[in-house]
Amino acid sequence: MNAFLTKKNLILLALILLGVFAVVQLDVDDRLYDWYLTKTTPETVRKDAIWLPDYQVATEAKELAGINNNASGVTWDPLTKTLFMVLNGPNQIIELSLDGDVIRRIPLEGFEDVEAIVWVGGHHFVIADERHQSLIKVTVTPETQVIVREDCPSFTLDMEAGDNKGFEGLAWDPKDNGIFVVRERDPMRLYKIHGLVGDKQPATMRVEKSEALSEGAKAFSDDLSGLHFDPKTRHLLVLSDESQLLKEVDEQGHPVSFLELSHGWHGLNEDVPQAEGITMDDAGNLYLISEPNLFYKFTRKAPGQ
Repeated sequence: MNAFLTKKNLILLALILLGVFAVVQLDVDDRLYDWYLTKTTPETVRKDAIWLPDYQVATEAKELAGINNNASGVTWDPLTKTLFMVLNGPNQIIELSLDGDVIRRIPLEGFEDVEAIVWVGGHHFVIADERHQSLIKVTVTPETQVIVREDCPSFTLDMEAGDNKGFEGLAWDPKDNGIFVVRERDPMRLYKIHGLVGDKQPATMRVEKSEALSEGAKAFSDDLSGLHFDPKTRHLLVLSDESQLLKEVDEQGHPVSFLELSHGWHGLNEDVPQAEGITMDDAGNLYLISEPNLFYKFTRKAPGQ
């Protein structure tokens, strides 16, 4: 009897260990939660959301030509129908095609550590300097050859700056011209900055904090590395490099859907190594930049797939 019990206990222990291994190594907990969302989210809610489970990778880990390191944030420009990315060594703006081909480079003089970029209407963009927690508004036209920081309006949020854990993601809300900003970690933060973008001059700068939205951005994330705001759904896409996760968050801070950035998910053959920037075009395609120099494109699956 004792031998039987011992054998039974060993089998039970082995099953428990296999279960723990599956949860930790195979992301079973994430898969179960993804399955739960898919099964419990009403179709009406999905139609009003971006709904990340519907996306599959279309271009995976394409190397950006002539770029060896430090690829960072990215944004979609609906006027040029191209992407604009920042490079922080040397500091540059890189214009890309929707297939990830380099179109042109624009040097950034006087900038120190650019990490994020967002289009804010017309020929205007806002760039984040991480180390100094500064937002700089720049103008990029087809004729622009170089941008000098001292010629550009800027705003510095002097809170916990100087430790290289500053601004990592930007997103623009065209409804109120507010700029969403995320701080990477130590601690993770989400702010909304008003006054840098718009026609009113002189501008009155204002920092808005939403605890609910901030908590939603931080949920399930070990860090915050990228951001995109979708004006159609008014949802935020929040990127986490360390958690290998892209999540959709509504205006109340509630998580809506998830896109895992590890192999076996959404058609990925390999993990996305260091996700740094995310944006979406007007057709709903997602574009992701991964350091050192990788480009990804995700598209919605055809109905029935």
